Amino acid sequence: MADEEEVETKKSSGNLMQIIIVVLLVLILAVGGFIAWKLLQTPDTPPTDTAPTQTEETKVPEVEVEDPESPPILIDVDNLTINLADADQSRFLRTKIKLEVRNEEDKVRLSSDLGKAKVNDLILTLLSNKTFKEIRTAKGKYELKEEIVFRLNKEFPGKPVRKVYFTDFVSQ
Repeated sequence: MADEEEVETKKSSGNLMQIIIVVLLVLILAVGGFIAWKLLQTPDTPPTDTAPTQTEETKVPEVEVEDPESPPILIDVDNLTINLADADQSRFLRTKIKLEVRNEEDKVRLSSDLGKAKVNDLILTLLSNKTFKEIRTAKGKYELKEEIVFRLNKEFPGKPVRKVYFTDFVSQ
């Protein structure tokens, strides 16, 4: 008789454990379903009244209407010879650069003594931080041009520089 009572207590405790497991699984599924439902209900775009305001840095530039008949206005930058930032070898870059500017006023501003000094300093500083590996490919040269235009336009108000042209580019 004692054996029968032990078997019944084991059965009842086994049934109780199964019930607890089923209740926990249902609870976990319910919480997971609720979280998924909440995530699907949130809007992807923020409301228009709380949208961030555009700053000068994030503002999309307006498209300029250029006269196709007007010749480009170019400025020669002094011949530059720069030690590159390679740590393993002593490498240098010799380059000649032409800047295409937007108008005659920008040409005068960038060709003045102060303008030339700023342009040369900015380009020298930028190039001296580049390694041979960064500038030896066509992609590297293109990225370098973009970076020069970006930095010059950041330095001078009115974004005077349109393009940069390398007329000589020798690195060793």
